[in-house]
Amino acid sequence: MKIIPDIKATFGDTYFLGFTEKKKFDPTTNKRTEVNESYVCRLASSELQGQIEVTVPLSTAVDQLKFNEKVLMQGVVIDPYARNSGGSFAQVILRCTAKTIISDAPGKPAIDRSMGQK
Repeated sequence: MKIIPDIKATFGDTYFLGFTEKKKFDPTTNKRTEVNESYVCRLASSELQGQIEVTVPLSTAVDQLKFNEKVLMQGVVIDPYARNSGGSFAQVILRCTAKTIISDAPGKPAIDRSMGQK
């Protein structure tokens, strides 16, 4: 099951805190490779009162975003999955992905800023 949230109601204002590169996993060697698979961006959420991680494709220009810059996410999907840590109970993890993250700078055209928003 995938959840497509109302972005503004769920996350409020979001601010860019940085990113890391997610490497591809090779199942034959059971290790990570040196090939980048995506970016994992850390964002501050005013509605959630904390930090969230959002995975975006390599085509997203995350290196152009500045620290603490107000950003908009487009095409957000939350994909829950369960993980067992060896005990009796599973832990539910919410994996958040987006098609892109763009700057919410005042100079941006309104059509670019509203894409993917409800």
